[in-house]
Amino acid sequence: MNEKSNKLISLLGSLERHQQRSCRKLVQSPYFNTNDDLLALYDDITKRLQKGKSLGKVEVWRSVFGKSKPYNDVRFRKYTSDLFKLVREYLTQESLEEEPKLKDYLFLAALERQHPDKLIRGVERNWANITSFEEDADYNRYLYRHLLELRKYSLVNYEHRPYDRANVEEISSSLDIYYIVVKLRSAVDAQSRTQTEKQQYEIHLVDELVRFLETTKTYLDHTPVAIHYYMYKMLTTTDSEAPYYHYKNLLMERTDSLPPEQTSELFKPGLNYCRRRINEGRREFLAEYLEIYRYALDRELVYDDGVLDPLQFRNTILIALRHGDYDWAEHYIENYQDRLPPKQRANAVNYNSATLYFYQKNYDKALDFLRDVEYENTTYNLNAKTMLLAIYYETEEDIALDSLFDSITAYLNRHKELPVTAQQAFRNLVSYTRRLTRLLPGDQKALDQLKKDLAEKKYVASRPWLEEKIAEFEK
Repeated sequence: MNEKSNKLISLLGSLERHQQRSCRKLVQSPYFNTNDDLLALYDDITKRLQKGKSLGKVEVWRSVFGKSKPYNDVRFRKYTSDLFKLVREYLTQESLEEEPKLKDYLFLAALERQHPDKLIRGVERNWANITSFEEDADYNRYLYRHLLELRKYSLVNYEHRPYDRANVEEISSSLDIYYIVVKLRSAVDAQSRTQTEKQQYEIHLVDELVRFLETTKTYLDHTPVAIHYYMYKMLTTTDSEAPYYHYKNLLMERTDSLPPEQTSELFKPGLNYCRRRINEGRREFLAEYLEIYRYALDRELVYDDGVLDPLQFRNTILIALRHGDYDWAEHYIENYQDRLPPKQRANAVNYNSATLYFYQKNYDKALDFLRDVEYENTTYNLNAKTMLLAIYYETEEDIALDSLFDSITAYLNRHKELPVTAQQAFRNLVSYTRRLTRLLPGDQKALDQLKKDLAEKKYVASRPWLEEKIAEFEK
């Protein structure tokens, strides 16, 4: 099919069955469509999509019009273009149903065009009902309120009513709130990306807005402003955890009414913050991470289109194990593995089960699960080798451990595509573990030097495990 018909197929193929039925009603409606051929074309294509049949242009044409009407490519392109517009109209109408305030705004725009005086006076009398909404963290509502207030200003003709109190304050404050939140969200996103990308972002006026909020306290009583203010301060303040705790309390107290896609965006910075603190050695944030994650998990806010990210799955289990929550980690693996992507599920379950048994010091069970891990990518390969290194150390398999040191080094030499930080982290793990195995009892000078060198290195894989083993050696 040509480009336009391919767009149509792509769009129709994305519709769920109930959407296809609703869309058919719109295509069938004479208000939107007066060409019956388009309905026939819609029915034929949707049936072919459902049954996996061919979508060749000539085949579709003959199925719709029969052999009596010769195939006309120009006409076919016109039909598919018109049908695409109808499907797009359906999706627009469907989205509009989910935005009642936007519908109110469009209705007021229609009233201004038609100008029925009685209705306009009724709008002015009942304005509080039109613009009312529950105070929550949905900042988009303030944009709609701003648009509605703007429309009210022109609809009731405040321009020519100089002695009446106009709604200019409401127009301004609703825009202020929306603007402040969007600016802070952009700044938070920039902060998060700066930590993971080699990119710099310049977001103007953020410092000025933060100073305004701190000196005047204006708008901090509005939930979306407060959440995003403390979220931003949490990521930019290095000498205090107070902004984090303010952020967490607001998050857990005032976001239950939000749709999941909005709430999940608010939770992610908190989880990232806890992970960063954990990596800095702040063990109290193991419990903080788990508290936030469990809260989000109970409300199904951790999924992306209903699917768990395998990396987040692994990180969460590791944090639970480091915190000593073995029972919960096991429960999480058993009860949430079905939410992992099917192609990655077996590997994720085997690897994380191995990790669970490793922390429980059941090394035979851990090895059983490790044998079933497929090393299709460098992440699983290196993490599995790291766990194997720890098992060989714990079980005093010295010959196997020495061989594994060489195996990890050779693997890193072959995979030059790995980030420099990853290369350094795993090479340092091999180096420090090798030195640990060669320490002699009572050699305090060598032990102190090892501790000092480890503390000075920025990138070391399995650092907590190494620190634990060094501490054990001191005893």
